Amino acid sequence: MRSEVVPVANVDRERLFALYELYYEGADRSRFFEDLDEKDCVILLIDGDEIAGFSTQKVFTFDRVRVLFSGDTIIDPRHWGTQELVRAWCRFAGRTKAEAPDAPLYWFLISKGHRTYMYLPLFFNRFLPSCDHAPTAFECDLMHRLGSARYGDRYNAASGLIDEDAPLDRLRPEIDSAPDRARNRHVSFFLEKNPRYADGVELLCLTEISAENMRSFARREMERGMAELLCVR
Repeated sequence: MRSEVVPVANVDRERLFALYELYYEGADRSRFFEDLDEKDCVILLIDGDEIAGFSTQKVFTFDRVRVLFSGDTIIDPRHWGTQELVRAWCRFAGRTKAEAPDAPLYWFLISKGHRTYMYLPLFFNRFLPSCDHAPTAFECDLMHRLGSARYGDRYNAASGLIDEDAPLDRLRPEIDSAPDRARNRHVSFFLEKNPRYADGVELLCLTEISAENMRSFARREMERGMAELLCVR
């Protein structure tokens, strides 16, 4: 199992969509490709000659901070539990941080499933929304402005959700394990915040990417990514 970061222009988009469509109902090829074209690169999880997972990424500047925006993400359930895609993302985040070490870097992501949301409590100390701590005024303001800039009127600042007129891409029920994991307080919180996740409704999330805010595994891999970039300069 290995990972690779590939520019969007160089990926086999049909293979990505074929994997995505296997696990999401309502997937639309043109909408998927349009979203992909907005990104800078794709982190691929590769098993032999097969793409076993991927996550699309975009880096941009917003006011005085830098933002790493993660879009469509999927791992073949046969490879659930492997940490290679997470490891690759943390190293990618580290290289992104090393490009401008003095500028705050935030991870901006949308979550329509508890598995994506669970990356936050597993790898970060502070994040929002959270059942463990209240956000600061700065964090709230930044998330709401990012949500409004990205999604316009579709973003509901009161709920933190991206409202859709009709169900869009949504995890297939047969692989949705959220109800079985509701005893976990973070999963329970996600279900409370995003009760319509099964319809493809997405929850906006935000956390700072910094050594101080990342837990041991994520921090170690992020720092390795920073060192990788510094070594090639």
